[in-house]
Amino acid sequence: MRDTRNFINYYMQMTLTNFESDVERKIVERGLDYYRSGDVKKLEKVSENEFSAVVFGSEKYGVYVKLNGEAVVEHDCNCPYDWGNICKHRVAVFYAIRSGNFSDTGDKLNSLLENLHNSALRRFVSNLLKKDRRFRQEFLREFDEDFEEDDEENEFDEDYY
Repeated sequence: MRDTRNFINYYMQMTLTNFESDVERKIVERGLDYYRSGDVKKLEKVSENEFSAVVFGSEKYGVYVKLNGEAVVEHDCNCPYDWGNICKHRVAVFYAIRSGNFSDTGDKLNSLLENLHNSALRRFVSNLLKKDRRFRQEFLREFDEDFEEDDEENEFDEDYY
């Protein structure tokens, strides 16, 4: 799920080589610990300059990063962190991308999508809409002009951390 709050202003130029200066030191340290401990799993280049990963923390969290060259132009994590723009999971993935240790699945995904029939794709999306609330919310956000965010969805218990 990509949230507009997490789009990085292009002119700020946070990059894979300087993000540490744009992120709170404590978050950088925790993200680096996650990266060094091998908690970034399944880092994939899913398209040109776009990456997806799973980071193991207290739970499994999905992280998405989009680059323009070295500039980080979009990023998202589905963890409940709400005390800043960038969580430790994202930082861990920035380190992992910078290291170059990822699989490139973008071509395979594009090939599969190009060869799908509309009916198969519609059936797949329909099933996912029924089963996955996060996907359903993102789908509605993207395609339903009357969609309104559910504020209760973003609430969590501060004692969680």
